Amino acid sequence: MTTAELYTKGAQVWVHHTELVWQGAELTKDFKPGDKEMHLETEDDRETIVKKIKSDEDLPPLRNPDILVGQNDLTSLSYLHEPAVLYNLQVRFLQNNAIYTYCGIVLVAINPYEQLPLYGNEMVMAYTGQDMGQMDPHIYAVAEEAFRQMQRDEKNQSIIVSGESGAGKTVSAKYAMRYFATVGGSFPTDAKRREKPVHYREWRIRSGKDGVS
Repeated sequence: MTTAELYTKGAQVWVHHTELVWQGAELTKDFKPGDKEMHLETEDDRETIVKKIKSDEDLPPLRNPDILVGQNDLTSLSYLHEPAVLYNLQVRFLQNNAIYTYCGIVLVAINPYEQLPLYGNEMVMAYTGQDMGQMDPHIYAVAEEAFRQMQRDEKNQSIIVSGESGAGKTVSAKYAMRYFATVGGSFPTDAKRREKPVHYREWRIRSGKDGVS
């Protein structure tokens, strides 16, 4: 089945919106390969749209099934494109109160611009010794993964914190360092960490510009 054959009556897609950037729409007629127009109806205001299709590049992005919306790992989505990513992050932030989402081994964070009760010692202990996939996405899960790899492989580890100004890079770096300090400080009395000594080498927490800002 070609991509164009997925655009049948009732298929849900994303279309551009001047204010919302993207909005949901539904096909009102089957679209066949070679057709020059696609008939759509927007989800919110039920506006009828006739979209010109000159090539496959003009096909609107398909929406993910509702059952996949809100996934804690973006790679679990059937369709991974800009509107799918933005909508999934929006649902997790507004409906699930979740500021963290995975994209494979990458952690995506939304700055809530307020203090959240997510970083106490009890949360540190909850993530200690856990694999990234066993717990909800969190900066502590990334820090734990780096800590464990340094412990196991005895090699330097880097956590790259990147983002635009005001995205929360400095705060994220501070929480990662807090995790290392807490776990490292409790290491001698932590039974989970006694199997192998940790050789503290160089920890580099930096942004894409070689500095946290």
